[in-house]
Amino acid sequence: MIVIVILLITITLVLLNVYTRHNEAVIVPNITGLQVEEAEGLLNANSLTYVVIDSAYLANGKPGAIIDQIPDGGSKVKKGKKIYLTIQAKGKQMVAIPALLDYSQRQAEAQLNALGFNNIIISEVPSQYKGLVISVVYNGSEILPNQKVPKGATLKMVVGGGGDNSDSQDEANVEQSFLNK
Repeated sequence: MIVIVILLITITLVLLNVYTRHNEAVIVPNITGLQVEEAEGLLNANSLTYVVIDSAYLANGKPGAIIDQIPDGGSKVKKGKKIYLTIQAKGKQMVAIPALLDYSQRQAEAQLNALGFNNIIISEVPSQYKGLVISVVYNGSEILPNQKVPKGATLKMVVGGGGDNSDSQDEANVEQSFLNK
């Protein structure tokens, strides 16, 4: 009985070693910074496959370049192992701008800063109320609520400057038109 148990354990260990290919490993190449097409050739040469699991936008990154890989370059893995890649997004990240009409300048700036817009040009125009947002402009056109704009773009916020006596101005215009008749 003892001989049979030892024989079964030995056969199991040998088969397990063959099944797991214990001493067969390849070194993962460092493909960070390469385009996916270039990396594919390197991975295929090492009998590895890849899967793109995510994309991220980095301001100074090259579109389509690999920015992260799992496992890291230099790691030992089995042939046929999948390498998981994160690549640089090919376009800029777009962010929806919330409705900011009638917000205070400070509140609107805080919301835009939280969304990643740090370059905001403030333009004051005459209005009845000082400090209220009248509109937000991107590339010369007014942004509608929930319209998407590239993250980090320069935005122009049109804010009321106060001091507008629009009621007395309207009365003066009516008086002038009456006198002209």
